[in-house]
Amino acid sequence: MFGINEPTYSVTETAKIIGVDRSTVYRLINDHKIKIIHGRPIRIKTTDIQSYILTIAPKASELWKFNPLEQQASMI
Repeated sequence: MFGINEPTYSVTETAKIIGVDRSTVYRLINDHKIKIIHGRPIRIKTTDIQSYILTIAPKASELWKFNPLEQQASMI
């Protein structure tokens, strides 16, 4: 688990990461599907973005482990 130094993202950055519109991120926040750090401006932790992604794509974590550069090096 990440600590105090865990990266956080704005609503706009989060929207770009998950490929949706900002209004969708606000809806996900209001529906309690994405947790936020309370305060202004709204900030969203990396682990909370990952948790949401895993709810919609359970095998996404396999991509996080995949490093195409390592695979290319082993083919040489």
